[in-house]
Amino acid sequence: MLYFEKYHGTGNDFIIFNGIENKYNNKMELAQKVCHRNFGIGADGMMIVEKSEVAHVKMDFYNSDGSLAPMCGNGIRCFAKYVFDNKIVDSTDFKVETLAGIMKVKLTHLENKANSVSINMGKPYFNLEPQDVILDVDIKEYINQIFTVENQNFNMSILTMGTLHAVIIVENLEQIDIGHYGKLIETHSMFPKRINVNFTEILDKENIKVKTYERGVGKTLSCGTGSAAAAIITSLLGHTTRNVNVQVPGGTLTIEQKQKGIYMTGPAQLICRGEYNHPHPNQL
Repeated sequence: MLYFEKYHGTGNDFIIFNGIENKYNNKMELAQKVCHRNFGIGADGMMIVEKSEVAHVKMDFYNSDGSLAPMCGNGIRCFAKYVFDNKIVDSTDFKVETLAGIMKVKLTHLENKANSVSINMGKPYFNLEPQDVILDVDIKEYINQIFTVENQNFNMSILTMGTLHAVIIVENLEQIDIGHYGKLIETHSMFPKRINVNFTEILDKENIKVKTYERGVGKTLSCGTGSAAAAIITSLLGHTTRNVNVQVPGGTLTIEQKQKGIYMTGPAQLICRGEYNHPHPNQL
């Protein structure tokens, strides 16, 4: 039996295991099994808490398809609540090691339980890497360019916010088939490692609405790094202020662009805890 806790951040749900107390060998297979909505617990992703030599704690993150991800904005908020509530860390300000770098966490708490988490997600990276994006033209940045798929033109911008994101600004999200076009863009030959796709509608100078088709997951109720990416691009193009509220299907996130980095603030909530009966425990 494997003890787990399940959390969600604005509807983006995750299963968390304590890798400090227990060792897991085949993490990719474990992620696929526990995240399965029918035959497992069901989640968008899985995280394992590990010891870190460069931060207070380390986060290993896996998408529901078993692929390893450098970073997850909603995930790290849930991760932060888990390690604080379970007394793995004892401070409300601490650092988390991820594959995307060290993230700084600040949380508020009520009766010794975290209820809101703010993350310094670092700074965006706009330079295109040839292993991530294949282009016919020699350009270093891809901002507000026309991207065509199935004779449909989209205004697309690409940046890295922990993970690679495409931000597409549309007039009305309800008129876009997120599942259809999201999948086509995620798996397009231009992106050999695939890409997260964030369809974005501008409501006013301080509010935007985002729906994300997440790499390795599909349509999600929320994507933290995607919300940050959308906020950065809409501000860069002059549509919004530097600080915005991002409405996602699962709730609302606040994104603030400061000199020290991009700050994301939002909820993290425990759904349940229990034991998972792995069908092949000897393989772990």
